[in-house]
Amino acid sequence: MKKHAYLIIAHNNFYILERLLKLIDDDRNDIYIHIDKKVKNFDFNYFNNICRKSTVKFIKRIKVYWGGYSQVQCELNLLKAAIKNNYEYYHLLSGVDLPIKNQDYIHKFFDKNRGKEFIRFMKSGWDYNRVSKIHLLNNYCKIKNKVKYYMYIIVNKLIFKVINKGEYDHTKKFKKYKFMKGDNWFSITNDCAKFICENENNIKDMFKYAVCPDEHFMHTILYNSRFKEKLSYDTCLREIDWNRGKPYVYRIKDYELLQNSTNLFARKFDNTVDKEIIDKIYLEI
Repeated sequence: MKKHAYLIIAHNNFYILERLLKLIDDDRNDIYIHIDKKVKNFDFNYFNNICRKSTVKFIKRIKVYWGGYSQVQCELNLLKAAIKNNYEYYHLLSGVDLPIKNQDYIHKFFDKNRGKEFIRFMKSGWDYNRVSKIHLLNNYCKIKNKVKYYMYIIVNKLIFKVINKGEYDHTKKFKKYKFMKGDNWFSITNDCAKFICENENNIKDMFKYAVCPDEHFMHTILYNSRFKEKLSYDTCLREIDWNRGKPYVYRIKDYELLQNSTNLFARKFDNTVDKEIIDKIYLEI
């Protein structure tokens, strides 16, 4: 039996993480979890004992910052931990995502679509400066202290101007690559996962100082590879609503929408906003 690996990045809303683990607990799955190093007092013992069928492994923790390369490093660390066991598929989720189909449905879907790489691309309209310029302080884009935050903005702008003089374009160093963008969540095959990990050094050279590199690195590496023809391009199998939020947090009023979705997972949920929708999905699935 070929198993699947779930790769989970979590830093808050652990009520949802508990429900997520119970919903993907299956003999056909193993689960790899990264808990942000900035999180204090996480109950590893409790969460290590939630699953009865899946093997759960917590990987070494790092501090993850929105917008920075630490997000890419976290994904790579999860992939590197998982590929040692040669899974059929690898699914990246956040700790505030939930499956909206049961495991039988999900496994049948991937059996039917074996070999396809489910990564969604953004076709146009994105800011190329994200990857073409050097953003030296990209790992600290969200600072809660207002004084420190505005100091960061000023310093970052000064550094940005000094480093990116004239028409500097970082991507010109990588002439054979066309740079791409899309959702960072994915469901990919074993061959694809290994290929990504084999390119870790190249990925770091290309994206260490990009803005939100997690939305670029995999799309760029795979688009310019032998996997190009296997990419889905228009779906990552996640129900994500960017029209009502960044992204929108689902409520109980959205239950029918999620129930009728052709996607397998939904992002995102927040038990402090609407706990009822989380519980309903959990009970139904």
